[in-house]
Amino acid sequence: MIDLRGSWLFNNDKNSGYLSAPYLVLERDEKHYFRKYRGFAISKDIYDYVQDRGVRYYEIHYVPEMKVMVFNLQDFRAGYKVMFSGEIQYILPGNRAIHEFVVERFIPQHMAHTKEEQP
Repeated sequence: MIDLRGSWLFNNDKNSGYLSAPYLVLERDEKHYFRKYRGFAISKDIYDYVQDRGVRYYEIHYVPEMKVMVFNLQDFRAGYKVMFSGEIQYILPGNRAIHEFVVERFIPQHMAHTKEEQP
């Protein structure tokens, strides 16, 4: 079950990110990295839910490397499709990010830029 608590999105009581349309922002570590596909996933249910709410970008803060990666949400539909943890997952390789950089500390990058600077 997907529910929204303030700006936080949950899927079956697991935090699925911070929703601030047009962004869904998540902090991830190595256990969320699909080595086989060299990328990151979003469940089909979350994808559909956030797309219906105007999300266009999926912003991942990858903890081990202090890297911020911004993806076009719609690109995940063209990525790999797998069944994982009882849910359909769309996986996109990290090299498909439209914007990527290293930071000293994480803050949602879309909040730190003006509209003209956004990807």
